[in-house]
Amino acid sequence: MACERYVCKGVLLVFATVIVTTVDVLCQKCNHWHRRPFTPGKEIPLYIGAMFSSVEESTHIGAVESNLRPAIDIALADINNHPCVLRGYNLTLINKDTQCKPSMGMKSFFDMMNEERKKLAIFGGACTRTNELVAMAANFWHKVQLSYAENHPMFSSRDSKDMYQTFYRIVPGHRDQLQARIRFLHHFNWTKVGAIVQNDDSRHSLHMEAFTTAIERKHGVAILATHGFSSTKMNIREGLKHLKAKDARIIIGEFNVSLAAAVFCEAYSQKLYGPEYVWIIPGYHQDYWWLSKTDQLPCSRFQLRKALEGHFALRFTVIRSDTTRVWSDKTAAEYDAEYRAKCKPPHCQYSKYHGYVYDGLWTIAQAAENLITTMMMRGKHFNPEQDLLDSDRDVMGAWKLALMEAIDSLEFEGVTGKVRFYQNERLGRIRIVRFQNQSYTAVGEYDGAEDRFTLFGQRIIWQNGSPPADAIQEVIIRRYVDYSVFYIMCSLVAICIMLAIALLTVNIYFRNHKFIKMSSPNVNNLIILGSIMTYCSVILLGIDTNMVSELDYSRMCTAKVWILCFGFTLAFGSMFAKTWRVHSIFNDIHLHKKAIKDYKLFLIVGVLLLIDVLILSTWLIIDPMQMAVKQLPTEKDERSNLLIKPTIEYCKTDYTVVFQALLYGYKGIFLVLGCFLAWETRNVNVPALNDSKYIGMSVYNVVLVCGVGVAISFILQDQINECYIIISMFIIFCTTVTLALVFVPKIVELMQNHRDPTIHYPRAMMRSLYVINKNRMLNKDIREQILRQEKEKRILKRRLSAVSSSRFDLENGKKNRFYNFRTGSSRNAGHFEILRQTGHQRPPSGGRPFEKRNGDDAGERRRPTLRWRIRGPDRREAADQLRGVGQSSGKSLAGTFVHHQKIPAHSCQSRPARIAVVVNKVGVQKLS
Repeated sequence: MACERYVCKGVLLVFATVIVTTVDVLCQKCNHWHRRPFTPGKEIPLYIGAMFSSVEESTHIGAVESNLRPAIDIALADINNHPCVLRGYNLTLINKDTQCKPSMGMKSFFDMMNEERKKLAIFGGACTRTNELVAMAANFWHKVQLSYAENHPMFSSRDSKDMYQTFYRIVPGHRDQLQARIRFLHHFNWTKVGAIVQNDDSRHSLHMEAFTTAIERKHGVAILATHGFSSTKMNIREGLKHLKAKDARIIIGEFNVSLAAAVFCEAYSQKLYGPEYVWIIPGYHQDYWWLSKTDQLPCSRFQLRKALEGHFALRFTVIRSDTTRVWSDKTAAEYDAEYRAKCKPPHCQYSKYHGYVYDGLWTIAQAAENLITTMMMRGKHFNPEQDLLDSDRDVMGAWKLALMEAIDSLEFEGVTGKVRFYQNERLGRIRIVRFQNQSYTAVGEYDGAEDRFTLFGQRIIWQNGSPPADAIQEVIIRRYVDYSVFYIMCSLVAICIMLAIALLTVNIYFRNHKFIKMSSPNVNNLIILGSIMTYCSVILLGIDTNMVSELDYSRMCTAKVWILCFGFTLAFGSMFAKTWRVHSIFNDIHLHKKAIKDYKLFLIVGVLLLIDVLILSTWLIIDPMQMAVKQLPTEKDERSNLLIKPTIEYCKTDYTVVFQALLYGYKGIFLVLGCFLAWETRNVNVPALNDSKYIGMSVYNVVLVCGVGVAISFILQDQINECYIIISMFIIFCTTVTLALVFVPKIVELMQNHRDPTIHYPRAMMRSLYVINKNRMLNKDIREQILRQEKEKRILKRRLSAVSSSRFDLENGKKNRFYNFRTGSSRNAGHFEILRQTGHQRPPSGGRPFEKRNGDDAGERRRPTLRWRIRGPDRREAADQLRGVGQSSGKSLAGTFVHHQKIPAHSCQSRPARIAVVVNKVGVQKLS
């Protein structure tokens, strides 16, 4: 039993402690309510003038009394039943219907002011035209007005402090909307925006003016273009064209819901929608507002929905989404459920302002509670029937200031968020929603009371996977030769250099071989050395600042030009010198002995190199090369919405054109002259000059490739990869083909005759040269003498033939008998003269030499043939009469060569003809 007593005492002690603690907390929370005298059932009425409308305004849909009555009843019940707020008072609303008319609004206000029941404050209304007049009158009557739905920006203007000094609003207004937009733009780093505004409605034009001024002056956001349109002119198309011309990608819209569908329909026509554009418009609190106007628009619902996809809307929060408990010890969700339970259609429609009505009444109650507590602390008791009847304006002004001060100092949790005022405006919550997948989704929120911006990024579905840019971003990109291209070219160059080194090794190792020795191996070494240098220039052409520093790149500019010029001069200059030697030998009209040694060829190449050194040294001294950056034409990347400004590196000097003209001009003349020499010696194929034909082909190859390569390099100089590939391939191709033409025949010959240096080669001169001994190998030191002797031999043969013919006619004149035959033709009267020739005499001048028959021994001549010379007007008659002579003589004339010359009988006939006739199977026994 004793134990049970101790237990009971302990439980009672704990219970008493909890009660005392709870009372202390409540006392602190309720501002010493326990000290206020209170008689249950005898509460003092505290009247509030309410201005609700039975008519709905287009800008405040749902703000009618019928839709807000459940919220009013819930709020009054919670306030009057709360143990801490207005203890001993009963908050009562006296409602007047303004019908959203200024006249009715003013009448309602004056009626309330003249009633015996004095009003502590005015609660309402929703219609801007009514609020504007009532707010100015309330300031004159020293009455505080708190609106639950007004968000017009004129109440936040500079003149509002004087005109609407006592006007407050519980719904978030212009300030929170402005801050929410600015924070939203900053979150995505959008610093360039365009704006389109309905300028015949001050609700939107004033807000846009304040917004553009604030972001340009304080937040560094540039306004690309602003266009206004009116509901009467509907000049939306011109405005959107202007925005599109300015390339505005982030568009801020301010217009009524009645015009929003028309704006987006025109945006669809102007193609101002899609992943590249972002529209930010006011929140209309209607998820399907766009469906009601589609029948009056030139676009379909599908097109309008496509234009709306992805736009953002900023609207005040209807009900907070967290679980914070408010003064009535309810959560926002619990209150919302209670409101929905009492608001049943058709008499009540869900209103977006019901939470602000609830928090607005609590605001007045809390302010009154603070005012009453302040008076109690001063030893005064607040009696509305007496205190509010004082006609002294100073006293009423003091009450006004006291109530305003109480409202300004409020800070409590409401169903719409934390309630806090700054310069007569509620610092509330602005919710950011996005239209995606044909409905609105909350993606962020701005809390003005806490100055906190929250964005639910995971809820935003960007069409391109990322937020669009505020404009086509200009990106400067330095373009380099691709590594893959550079490595491929370096690999090809490495292979070609190894091939050239192999050819150089062969050329040096077999330099004493007859075939190699006759082709001037020392000059061939220069060709290979020049080829290696041109190969190396391909590597230098691909090096840029992505691999070396800018200083080293400037040095590489000079190295590129020097190495390529020297390589070209060594390779082509050596081929040019060898071609010139062939041309000099075969174009000596006097056939003097001319031996052109290799040192002369080296001298030619040295002179060409000296010219290169002079030009390049002058260029280096006067105007050294430096690295420069060239801006290429701007490119637009449609996929990433970027404006790319590519740049390339190049070697620049002030006199580039001058020195390039000198080099190209000098090299061009060089190429043209080399091509001329190759053409002049195109038919030469002399064993002593065994590679002259291939050297000529190499010259053609170099001329063609260099001409095409220089032209293409100028055309593609801005396309760095393409230009590098083409120029490199031209250099590699030209150099490799040249080496192949010059050295592959030598390699083949060495493979066939690598052991025997004394080989018999077929030799031929130009087309006018006769074939000489096929088995004799000419020495290169006597080839000029042989050519000269061949020509002299031909001249002597012609002279010997003429002398032999004259001697034959003189010595054998008696042995020759002439037979004259008269022809039967009167027109061609003449005669035939038949001349018999015997012996080994040479034929008459102009006749053909004796030839060998098939099968005859070498050097043995055919036996003498019987030849006749027949002169007369007709070949057929001559043959017939000759046949007759043969039959009469009985001698065989088979194989006899007969030369017939027509001699005209009259001087008027010209153009004598020589006709050769071979008479077969006719014989002559005696010619006398």
